[in-house]
Amino acid sequence: MGSGGTALGIIGIILAAGAIGFAFFVWNGQNATNSDLNSDLDDLTDALNNLIEFTNMTGFTNMTDEFNNLTYEFNNLTYEFNNLTYEFNNLESELANLESIFYNMTRTVVVGIWEELDDNLDFAPHNTQGNWLFEFGDNTWNNTDYISVSNTNTRITLLKPGWYRIHLSVLIADIGPSNRYWIGILKDGVTEFYIYRYETSATMDAILHYIDSSAFVYSDGTNYIELNGWSNTDDFNCGGSEIFDQFKIEYVAI
Repeated sequence: MGSGGTALGIIGIILAAGAIGFAFFVWNGQNATNSDLNSDLDDLTDALNNLIEFTNMTGFTNMTDEFNNLTYEFNNLTYEFNNLTYEFNNLESELANLESIFYNMTRTVVVGIWEELDDNLDFAPHNTQGNWLFEFGDNTWNNTDYISVSNTNTRITLLKPGWYRIHLSVLIADIGPSNRYWIGILKDGVTEFYIYRYETSATMDAILHYIDSSAFVYSDGTNYIELNGWSNTDDFNCGGSEIFDQFKIEYVAI
C-alpha cells in the first residue's frame, strides 16, 4: 500500500474512532465538561499517533523485504523449472534421433530369394564333384537395383555399395565317413571365407547333412560373389530340393 493509501486509512480510523467516542458519551447520557471531552480526545489522538508510529516500525519494512526476497526466489525457481523443461525436451529429441539411427542400422532389405539349389560343374576350376559352384534355381525374389545374376545363375554381382547378409540353407548328399566338407563364399573369384565346415566320423550312418548358416559380405558396388562346395577327400553334391533349400541375400541399410 502507498503512503497516500496509508494516510487515508488512518484518517478513516480517526473519524471512526471519533464517531464511536461521541456516540458512547451520548448513549450514556453523560454531561461531560469541555475539559473532560478535550482530555478524552487527546487520549484518543495519542493512541492513533501510536498506531501510526507502529505502522512505520521496521518490522513492516522487514516483512516487505522478505516478501520481495520470496518473490525473487520464486522467479528463480520458475526459471529453473523452465530450463528443466527445455532440457527434457532436448532429451526427447536426442532419444528420437538415437532410435532413428538404431532403426537404420538394423534395417535390412531382402534383395534375392532362391528356393532350389543345385551343384554346377561348368566353370573351371570348380568343375569336379569335389569342387563345384552352387547354382541358384527357382528364383522367387530378385531386386535388380541391388543384385545382378549371371553365369548360369552361379554368380551374383552386388550392385549397391554396402554390407550384404548371405544366408544359406541346403541339404548336402553323398557324404562319406572320415571326410571334410566346406562351403565357401568366393568374392571376385577368391575365397572370402568359409561359411560352413563339416567333418564326418569313421562310424557315420547317414549320407545326408543339413546346413543352415549365414555371413556378411561387403561390396563396393562392383564385387560379385559365388558359393563354392569343396572337399579335398570326397565327392558330394547338394540335393536340389525346394523342401530343404533356400538361398537369401539381404542388404543391410546403414
